Amino acid sequence: MPTLAYGQRVLIQKDRYVKQGTDYAYTEEDYVDGRVEETYEVPSVTLRTIIEAKQVTRLTKLNALLKQLVAGKTATVAKMRSVLTTEQYDAYVQSLASEQHNSEITYGNGMPDELRGYNRKLKAADFQQAKYEKMSGLASTGRAKYKQGTVAKALDKAESLYEDALERLDEIWGTASPAELYELQNWMDRDIDFDAGHDRTIGVCVDSIPRVKGSKSPRALDSGLPKLSKRLKRQECQMLALREAAWDIAFEKVQENNDVSEVDVEKLKERIAKLRLRTNLFNVRD
Repeated sequence: MPTLAYGQRVLIQKDRYVKQGTDYAYTEEDYVDGRVEETYEVPSVTLRTIIEAKQVTRLTKLNALLKQLVAGKTATVAKMRSVLTTEQYDAYVQSLASEQHNSEITYGNGMPDELRGYNRKLKAADFQQAKYEKMSGLASTGRAKYKQGTVAKALDKAESLYEDALERLDEIWGTASPAELYELQNWMDRDIDFDAGHDRTIGVCVDSIPRVKGSKSPRALDSGLPKLSKRLKRQECQMLALREAAWDIAFEKVQENNDVSEVDVEKLKERIAKLRLRTNLFNVRD
């Protein structure tokens, strides 16, 4: 999940004395959410000799669907059924219903209802703020003339709406249990510090009022969606299911070496003996 601020990825704060040229191109190492490049060992597998024409046709269809998914297009249910076996399709359906990422566990219940009401108030305030900024811009450039005090009234109304929204958020925070506060905080773009007194960082200003994650506002400190969308999750599960099906056709199955050496057997016997000894000691004490 990307870390965003004002609609852009957040750069790592570096020494200001380190000069970068105008043609400097940012890499993943420059961002706080930069992806760590990992190296993978090339699997030692053997290509299978496919004799049946049906398997060749099926593998061709699997590769075509994989290319479609790489291009960002989701495969239909009918196409998934046509290339997967019954067991493979059942496993795919089960993967759609199970949590694949930690974010699905954290945000699986969706946005709390209390925040939906807060969002509606915040959107009304943002709408009024945008109206004021437009009026102010037109007036300052002489492209529009308003009655005296009209622009100021528009600003006062926006500030009043922001204050109303923040008061609602304060009510939500004041009545929530510790567990509910934890869930609510996970959905916010910044720390909610109502109890910080003079050190409080949130306020009724358009830039300091908290926003719910997923907000499209350019003032949101973290506008990344907190959970994987259903469409992206479906594409990911389809990709994994099709890849495994293609692998089973194209390559020989790797035989796992489950042989246990005599040394391992002796170590296991020693551990069992120690466990039995401990159990006997506890029984004697009782």
